[in-house]
Amino acid sequence: MVQIIRSYAKGRWGQVHLRSCGEARSDGPPPLLCIHSTPSSGAMWDALLPRLGRDRLVIAPDTPGYGMSDPPPAPVTIRDYAEALASLCDDLGLERFDIAGFHTGSIIATELANLHPTRVRRVVAFGLAAYDADARAQRLARIREFFPEPAANLVHIEKLWARLTELADPRLQPEERHIAMADSLRTGARLPWGFMAVYDHDFIAAMRRVAQPVLVMNPEDDLWAQTHAHWRAYPDARLVELPGVKHGVLKLETDRVEAEMRAFLSTEPTCC
Repeated sequence: MVQIIRSYAKGRWGQVHLRSCGEARSDGPPPLLCIHSTPSSGAMWDALLPRLGRDRLVIAPDTPGYGMSDPPPAPVTIRDYAEALASLCDDLGLERFDIAGFHTGSIIATELANLHPTRVRRVVAFGLAAYDADARAQRLARIREFFPEPAANLVHIEKLWARLTELADPRLQPEERHIAMADSLRTGARLPWGFMAVYDHDFIAAMRRVAQPVLVMNPEDDLWAQTHAHWRAYPDARLVELPGVKHGVLKLETDRVEAEMRAFLSTEPTCC
């Protein structure tokens, strides 16, 4: 296994913390950019990075405001996140690359594919937060019910812990939820900014514009039904169902996830 290297790069709003594995190769597959969910960090890809990095460069940044990346000064849009990561790819010298995203990361990956159709070769999307305008507006209006502001009485922490416990696969150890909790608490009042960007974004319309092949991975988590209902909005997509596994799929089903991603990313898209 290759080693995970942690470093910082210049970002749109300060420094971007990233994990990387492997090396860019002129005779191998293009680099792979892995985008995490909200409010996680690039660490969620740690089980896969050394495996996928055996024959390519794999990069998992902390998106701005999450993990150890500097935040924007105010909430931003999905397009802003995508443009920030495109700038990161510019600075890292990535001319053509694949993208994998998880939940919020799937939406950012889709936007990045639309913004740079000649640079993004293939997309892997884990879970699709695909909601119509009314559902998005309702979720946006209730955002602080799910993620209340930090308070002196720690009620917000109890609610957050209950939410993490509800979503986590029961096979995960309590330590894993503690680590997820730490990622969440590090953001302070900024925790829901990523969700706000998601619910303010017409993801279904964006999916319909994607020209690249897409592999949709659908674990049985909170986006299981939405993903199953809307994955065909991508013009060129294939669905892989992962029943029986909730949040934690990258660690719990690493062998299968790696195999599916390798098979999909190993071939060049056919030219139209």
